[in-house]
Amino acid sequence: MRAVVTLSLAFAVVLFLRGAWRLRGCKRPGIGAGRLVAAAVGFAALTLALSDGLDAAGHALFVVHMAQHLLLISVAAPALLLADPFAVTLWGLPLRARRVFCRALTPGRALRRIVAQITRMTLTWPVYVLILWLWHLPGPYDAALRSGLVHDVEHVMFFGAAILFWWPVLEPGPRFRPRPHPGARVAYLVLGALQSAALGLVLASRAEPLYAMYATTSPAWSLSAADDQAWGGVLMWGVGSAIDMAAVLYVVTRTFERISPTVDSNS
Repeated sequence: MRAVVTLSLAFAVVLFLRGAWRLRGCKRPGIGAGRLVAAAVGFAALTLALSDGLDAAGHALFVVHMAQHLLLISVAAPALLLADPFAVTLWGLPLRARRVFCRALTPGRALRRIVAQITRMTLTWPVYVLILWLWHLPGPYDAALRSGLVHDVEHVMFFGAAILFWWPVLEPGPRFRPRPHPGARVAYLVLGALQSAALGLVLASRAEPLYAMYATTSPAWSLSAADDQAWGGVLMWGVGSAIDMAAVLYVVTRTFERISPTVDSNS
């Protein structure tokens, strides 16, 4: 499974770079520096989160494992969606494959309907929250620590759920649904931030360690299992909430940017 994840990541990077280069060299407009930086940050965060070194440290320290989860959920997923990567990635494919994907996304096709349905706020929010809480229950969490395969599945599910969660907020192409109301997006983000904060507070405030394996590994790093868990909860609560609030500011700013030209033209 780890080899599959690594190869998939490398393949995605190559396709994106190839597509960006093709757009640069043809008459179609290329992509700006902001999107390139966002893509670089997203791919770098994804690579770091899935690296062997961080993975090994995450098996020894809960706080490092939480850092992995935050890199996947709160850095890699939104950064990659900010890069608006899907059209660029299509240009990285051979012409025949690109035509197949484009036809599959035309109105009335099944793939287009599926994407439109799975990116609804009413679906993406509960899926994200369910996966976030489910994998932090002691049973599934300890199973992920014991099995490399389960651990990889956990990270794939976190990243996939985060892509779905951020999609209605950042609106990457292709856009198959009407743009959500800004107020709905702000409420959606705030409610998502509350879930992350609540989970972080539960982890930080619990006196007894939830996860058995860290009782033997954390002391080797001069941390008790309880302190290790508390620092992991603080990390999720503080950093995760800060990123969610930055996303709220982003939505508000983009909304005012869209309103301003309309106001100026009517004045």
